Amino acid sequence: MLPPIDDAILQSNPRFAALHTTLAKQILNPNGSTKVHPAQKERDAVSEALKASRFRSAKSQLLKSALRNLDLSSPSSTSTSTITTTKSGRQSQIQQPKPQSQIQATLPPDLLELIILLSSHLSSPTSLTPSQSKTLHSTPLWSTLPTHLPRIASLLSTHLQTQTLSLCRLLSPSTNPSFLHRHIPKLHPSIVELQLSIKDRRTQLAKRRADLVTHTTTLLTLHHLATALLIRTLEQSTHGSFSRHIKARSEFLSLKASQLLSETQTKKQKGEKMLYTDEVRNALENYVRELRMGRERGRERRAQAERTLWG
Repeated sequence: MLPPIDDAILQSNPRFAALHTTLAKQILNPNGSTKVHPAQKERDAVSEALKASRFRSAKSQLLKSALRNLDLSSPSSTSTSTITTTKSGRQSQIQQPKPQSQIQATLPPDLLELIILLSSHLSSPTSLTPSQSKTLHSTPLWSTLPTHLPRIASLLSTHLQTQTLSLCRLLSPSTNPSFLHRHIPKLHPSIVELQLSIKDRRTQLAKRRADLVTHTTTLLTLHHLATALLIRTLEQSTHGSFSRHIKARSEFLSLKASQLLSETQTKKQKGEKMLYTDEVRNALENYVRELRMGRERGRERRAQAERTLWG
């Protein structure tokens, strides 16, 4: 995968961003190899030859593994079960392997020995010297190999059929076992498609991880910027020119209000002096005195009337 580049770098360098896009989409593959090469035809030929060689090696290893893990039960009963599954579609179970005692009673001893010898020889072909290999090939048991090849091929076919059905069961777990044989032709395309899907999803996962790192960096940068702006706003609101202006203005208005209060009290006193002269004050005092005396006389008359009324 190509190394990720920060979005800020691409945004600040448009020409580099265009070059990076051209490299990533037109010239380079996701693994970093080039798409356009002068010797591309030769490379394709070598790749095809390597692919064919790997295919032959895989088939050889598959046959060796099948021969090594071969189920040496009765080929007739197992083959019948397999044919019933593939043709009629009615048999859903593969017959279970027989015990070792029944295996030796089912297959001829020379065939069993030949299969074991062939499996051992194919598993380690370089362990024998040329003379030992020549001696092995000249033995009577080895000379019967062409005769027993159809029987061995039948056993291998049954084993591979069983393994193939197991793979089909893994790929299609919800399918009725009676119809698993229908998925055998689609097994290889399904596996290839699944491998390509896994590879594509791995690439997308790596890309999304890189995007997540970029987005996280951007988020942290924005958070840092927001924090810096908040601190600057708090500083300006607490110690800035605007806050000092508001404070001075409020102090000025407070002093102005105190001055107006003093002037109002002074004017009130002057108005009272102008309105309430000594003659007016004496008259008001006499009037208040008369009111008090009249209130006392009224109380005395009320008390006298109550005494007269109640005897």
